[in-house]
Amino acid sequence: MKPANTAARHWAAVEENSLLWGIQALVWVYRLFGRWVFRLFLRPVVSYYFLAGRLARESSREYLRHLADFYPALGLGSGLWQSYLHFLSFGETLLDKIVVWTGNITPEQVDFPNRQLLLDLIEQKRGAMLLSGHIGNLEICQAIATMRGHIHLNILVHTKHAEKFNRLLGSRGSATIQLIQVTELSPAIAITLQEKIERGEFLVMVGDRVPVQGGRTVSASFLGEDAEFPQGPYLLASLLRCPVYTLFCFPVNGRFKIHLEHFAESIRIPRGEPKRHDMLKNLARQYAERLEAYCRIAPLQWFNFYPYWSKTTAGDTSQIAVEDN
Repeated sequence: MKPANTAARHWAAVEENSLLWGIQALVWVYRLFGRWVFRLFLRPVVSYYFLAGRLARESSREYLRHLADFYPALGLGSGLWQSYLHFLSFGETLLDKIVVWTGNITPEQVDFPNRQLLLDLIEQKRGAMLLSGHIGNLEICQAIATMRGHIHLNILVHTKHAEKFNRLLGSRGSATIQLIQVTELSPAIAITLQEKIERGEFLVMVGDRVPVQGGRTVSASFLGEDAEFPQGPYLLASLLRCPVYTLFCFPVNGRFKIHLEHFAESIRIPRGEPKRHDMLKNLARQYAERLEAYCRIAPLQWFNFYPYWSKTTAGDTSQIAVEDN
């Protein structure tokens, strides 16, 4: 097991303020003129960040190379044009976020084939962990939170970036969704989360970004090469003794589709090595396999614009890191 990556290559070591002015302008364009005018403004804004963000651009191409090698049948390239389309896809998720947080989405626009799994848990008054990732748009959770049964979602975020972003969109929060900023897991936070699980609420965590500080990671193969994944979701699930499901949301043919799958009924992490390491590694690999499958379905919807596999220098931190749950 390795310590978290150095601050130089860490996704959280990003000064996002230069990006926020562009996002704020786009939010106002959408509010005043709607979707189509928004798209006219989106391309020059994305083009600017594509040209200015060398590290984000190179990281995008690195991901596309891995994906093309791992799934050659997709016929993907890793050139500048394909990377630019990847950036545009990220820009489109910004529009989706605005649509969701301004209340302009209804459950009828969302396909949720396995929603019964969630409804069964609500009926049983059982809480669970929903393990997600940076593919598509986690904000679609707001749509499922309004479903029958009044789902309560507690989204654990690593930094305050996401909270800033939601305030920028003008969101005043939701009665059924709470953002919980968790830099490290303290006993007090663990007790609070345990109480939420016992009330039948759901915890949402992402499994594809390493901890901001003080955390540890485990290596697992992802798209043909080892990458570092956080141990935190599995350690927390073991502590809370709750079932775990994977949850991924992304657009398909103009609609939003939510993919919910059972991951583990219960996780018990042993104390002693090497069994502890082996179990964490196996869990991270199981998660990586799910992530690989959805990257194949929606190849331009995975948004981690920092060096996920390769090392980099500290000189360039102009990455895109708006959604950092």
